[in-house]
Amino acid sequence: MVIREAGLLFRGYSLINAKYHQAGFEIDNDLRSGLFTAILNFAEQAFLKNDIEYLEGDEYVIAFYEGEIKSEASQEKEPLIAYAILDKEKKIERYVHKVLHPLLKKILFEFKKYHEGKYLSEISQFRGFKKILDSIFGADTQTVEQKFEGLFSD
Repeated sequence: MVIREAGLLFRGYSLINAKYHQAGFEIDNDLRSGLFTAILNFAEQAFLKNDIEYLEGDEYVIAFYEGEIKSEASQEKEPLIAYAILDKEKKIERYVHKVLHPLLKKILFEFKKYHEGKYLSEISQFRGFKKILDSIFGADTQTVEQKFEGLFSD
């Protein structure tokens, strides 16, 4: 499975967005983040559950893992959502549960370790976190061709 994009959403905005491969045509990050948040909020209100694990399309799957974080600007914990966009393949449900959700959970843990209780509205402060995303996902962001090329380079 190839992870094409991953990131963190807070209050409908993208705090971190790492694009590894193009997934369809280019869409503004804020619009996409707002759409993801709206879909998750709609599902929570309409179906009285807030555990949408993934959305499946014709070519791609968008997986979500929701946690909570307390920012400096709020007395209450608020939703923090990790997401990943990946190629749709067979046995996607098993992959999401066994592989992807633990990775998304780890991303939330690492982000909270550094940013819990801090001011979260200045997005430029999170640029360095992309390196942590890269290390957590590792080879899952590479296509088969890239993995193959990596075997013979050096």
